[in-house]
Amino acid sequence: MKIMTCFIDGSAWIAITDQTNENHVQSKEYFKSLLEKDAKIVTNNLAIDDALQWLKKNKSATAARQFLNTVDESILTVNLRMDWISRRVRRAALNNFLKSKDIDLNLQHYFIHESIKRKRVDVLFTFDQKFRAFGVPLMPQK
Repeated sequence: MKIMTCFIDGSAWIAITDQTNENHVQSKEYFKSLLEKDAKIVTNNLAIDDALQWLKKNKSATAARQFLNTVDESILTVNLRMDWISRRVRRAALNNFLKSKDIDLNLQHYFIHESIKRKRVDVLFTFDQKFRAFGVPLMPQK
């Protein structure tokens, strides 16, 4: 049986960590279900950077540091896999961004899309509905 691969974007990381977020309870439950299913959980450095910036700006530097420490520990224990955006991946994302006629998608969407393709992701854990443009199933459903 194939293990499900799930990519977590910045919006989901924020919802998981911020108890005041409207999606917090739903995201915690979904994240817990991923862990229970032994799903392969993937993110990229830009999704983590998004969440870090948001946490520092809207919560505190301490909250951002705690999140980063948790991410680092999760990578070391192989509970989380990090897709680092290399020059080649960056170039592919930039080219697709510049070719696209969809003005609703920003460059971050294309970086995540490249990670999704590279890691053969089955599901994208996000609250950003713009990702529907890439045809990847989005979870959790509202």
